[in-house]
Amino acid sequence: MQPGRVCYINYGEDYGKMVVIADIVDNTRVLVDGLANFPRVIYPLKRLNLTKLRLPLLRGARTGTIAKAAKAFDLEKKWTATKAFSKMDRYNKRRSLTDFDRFKVLVQRRQRAYESRILAKKVKV
Repeated sequence: MQPGRVCYINYGEDYGKMVVIADIVDNTRVLVDGLANFPRVIYPLKRLNLTKLRLPLLRGARTGTIAKAAKAFDLEKKWTATKAFSKMDRYNKRRSLTDFDRFKVLVQRRQRAYESRILAKKVKV
């Protein structure tokens, strides 16, 4: 955990939002700053998941400095390439499905399983 570390929130109403650590308050809390529509607040570490991404920042960096560093680092592109983003994106897509969409997913999943079983039988024989 160091300033500039990119994290995402794993609990609460801000679940899934990406934030950057700006400063360390104590062993359990950090000052985080979001890039889009997220205020600069003190957040407990239990509610953050750290990623491998890190911006080159010093302690106490201002919001504008963090935004410039994120743009230079191309943070949005690198964030969308992480497994955590794809997992949250998949979760949000599934959460927004209607009953009929969920049914179509069920049918497609069954069809894929059936085809893989048929293919496995052919390989086995």
